[in-house]
Amino acid sequence: MPGVALPKPSFRRGSPLDGVDAYAFAVSKKGLEWAKEKGGPLARLVIELGDFSANTEETKLIYRQETWPPRLILAGGGDREWYGDAERLRVAVAAAVKAARELRKVHRLGIEVEPGLLQDAAGEGGSEEWAWEQALVAADMANYVYSLKKKSRAPHTLEEIVLDAPEASEKTARAIAVAVRVARDVANAPANKMNPEKLEEYVKSLAREVPVEVEVLHRPELEELGMGGILAVGAGSVVEPRLIIVRYRGGGGLRIALIGKAVTFDAGGLDLKPPQYMLEMKYDKAGGAAALGSVVAAALLGLPVEVTALIPAVENLPDGRSYKPLDVLEMYNGLTVEVGNTDAEGRLIMADALAYAAEKIKPDYMLDYATLTGAAVIALGSHAAALLGNDEELLKMVEEAAWRAGEPAWRLPMWPVYEKQLESKTADTSNVGGRPAGTITAAKFLEKFVGDTRWAHLDIAGVAWVQEKGPWRPYYSQGGATGWGVRTTIELIRSLTRGKN
Repeated sequence: MPGVALPKPSFRRGSPLDGVDAYAFAVSKKGLEWAKEKGGPLARLVIELGDFSANTEETKLIYRQETWPPRLILAGGGDREWYGDAERLRVAVAAAVKAARELRKVHRLGIEVEPGLLQDAAGEGGSEEWAWEQALVAADMANYVYSLKKKSRAPHTLEEIVLDAPEASEKTARAIAVAVRVARDVANAPANKMNPEKLEEYVKSLAREVPVEVEVLHRPELEELGMGGILAVGAGSVVEPRLIIVRYRGGGGLRIALIGKAVTFDAGGLDLKPPQYMLEMKYDKAGGAAALGSVVAAALLGLPVEVTALIPAVENLPDGRSYKPLDVLEMYNGLTVEVGNTDAEGRLIMADALAYAAEKIKPDYMLDYATLTGAAVIALGSHAAALLGNDEELLKMVEEAAWRAGEPAWRLPMWPVYEKQLESKTADTSNVGGRPAGTITAAKFLEKFVGDTRWAHLDIAGVAWVQEKGPWRPYYSQGGATGWGVRTTIELIRSLTRGKN
């Protein structure tokens, strides 16, 4: 578990030359003339020789004699990349931080952003203030590391990153950067450091520093409520399952529920995973981490909205008490479910939490995040989350927010015909629909528990942590959890509440 409940971001406002030992330019291809003028004779020579072309993520280290600091890092943002201008800005800033970290001699880095790159990014978010916010958050993400090393050398991080950003941008970026760090810390933590009990402790420690309320439903309450999914999945562990509820009451009249899957370790239950697949299963709590980070960000930003995160927390382990294939469970909303596979556990715990949120919170909008299906990785790789749901307007808003945040989501169909794959002879439904369209049938299962609530489901199995095939971004350069979902959710909430402050 992280030693400090509320992480601290590593950037500050100021002159990029103030007390730093390295200086960086984040520059696009069309800004090369600017870099030549700003960088001095050696930078001009390097650019004119073609040794730096400002390609995406390209970096070049130059040693200068004429002025302090002696190191200048050129970092490229490309031209008109497919992922948009705001992401070009994030990538260039993060590439500069990554290059400085790799030197291991740099402790304080100043970054100057080429005006054209900043202006292009501002066009996507509506203002330069927003663009600066994106640059600051990307810089901090690129400086993140989760390490419990005590005896061997830990990865090098920068003590400080300095950008000449507006005060308002620094304030908002600080809240988002803290929340992303919270999400990454939770997802990265080993299962023995962040099991359901310790996750509860961590959330309660956050509540001492963030204006949120925490309620936890333990086994007696889960049994009384009839949450058969959460109870069944958690039955094989000596650590009791629980439903962690985190509320931020910002007023404004709009209610949003965020449901995040937190299987703190997933061995597959009695349908045991092959050993190699268990090596990444501490990340099966990344959905819960995203929900937690999102409510923390909303609270730190003081957004005029009521946000409730519901985090069902369990370990899915084999044991004599474990739930079994072909068991029939009764869920919170009364639906009976035949267990086709105990390794399709995430949808069972999510179903209880979704149904509870729909009935008790009655949100205007409900989002969920889950590392739910390997099929999402097969469909989209590690470059986009799968997006499904029951409300066209909400899906469009989530899609747009995800794009602005640099966390792309791609919509899949929710046609009624897919529901036939979930038919069961012994219960109202099965929890699995076979291998074909596995991401869609998992979403169709969840749909049975949301009632009439406007709902969007984000399957983040491919993007929640850095896998062999991505996602590749310089702000994920240290590997591990990405914190995917926090930035998207804040973009969505801000668009929903714009003008209500």
